[in-house]
Amino acid sequence: MTTFYLKEISSSTIFLDETNSRHAVKSLRLKIGDQINVVDGKGSVFQCEIVNSHPKKAELSVIDKEYFKEEIPLILAFAPTKNNDRNEWVIEKGIEIGMTQCYPIFTQNSERRKWNTERMNKIAISAMKQSGRYWLTKIHEPINFEDFISIDHPKNKLIAHCRSSIKKPLHNLTESSKPQLIVIGPEGDFTEKEIQLAEENEFTSIHLGENRLRTETACISSLSVLKLG
Repeated sequence: MTTFYLKEISSSTIFLDETNSRHAVKSLRLKIGDQINVVDGKGSVFQCEIVNSHPKKAELSVIDKEYFKEEIPLILAFAPTKNNDRNEWVIEKGIEIGMTQCYPIFTQNSERRKWNTERMNKIAISAMKQSGRYWLTKIHEPINFEDFISIDHPKNKLIAHCRSSIKKPLHNLTESSKPQLIVIGPEGDFTEKEIQLAEENEFTSIHLGENRLRTETACISSLSVLKLG
C-alpha cells in the first residue's frame, strides 16, 4: 500500500499538503475510496481512505491505527565525503539497513565542511517510506569531532581507523540487542590525537578487515554487520 508521511496527525481526518496531494492524485492517480498508509515517523501507522481527491488538499479518513515500538539505537557518525552524492547515498542506504541516528562530524582531515540537513531529512523521509520503517531517522546538525566525542553515547561505542594500534574485528563486538554506535572517519583517516581522544573517552578501536575502504563503503558495511550481529 502506498505510504505518505505527515509530521503531526491529531485527528481522524487528515489533509495532505499540496506536494503530497499532487503526488497522490496526479502521479499515482489515486481516487475517492482508495486506501493509503500515513506514517508520522514516531511509530504510528494510519490506514486511511481518500474521501476527497483534491489535487492541492486531499482529504483522508482514518480507518485504523497501529503503533510500532521504537527501534534499538543503531547510530552512525561519519565525516562527510567530498562528493555529496556519496553522503546522500550513505543516508539512504543506512536508513534502509536500520540506522536510527546519524551525526555528520568534522575532523582535522575532513575534505567537506558543508552539510544540508534539510536535504538529508528529505532523503531520510523517502528512505523510511521505501524501506517500510515507522520511525524517522534523526539526522543531527554537523558537529566537530571533539564535541561529538564528549556527548553521552551508548556503552558499545566503536571507532574504525587505519592507524597502527591495537584494534579488534568489528564482528566480535556486535550487540544488536543493545544500543550501538560506529564512528567512521574521512578519506585521510583520523589523526593519532583524535584516536587517542576517542579511546580516552572509552571508544573501542576496530577494523573492518584487510582492505582499505572508502568512507561510504565503511559506513554501510559496518552498519550491516552491527545490525545483523
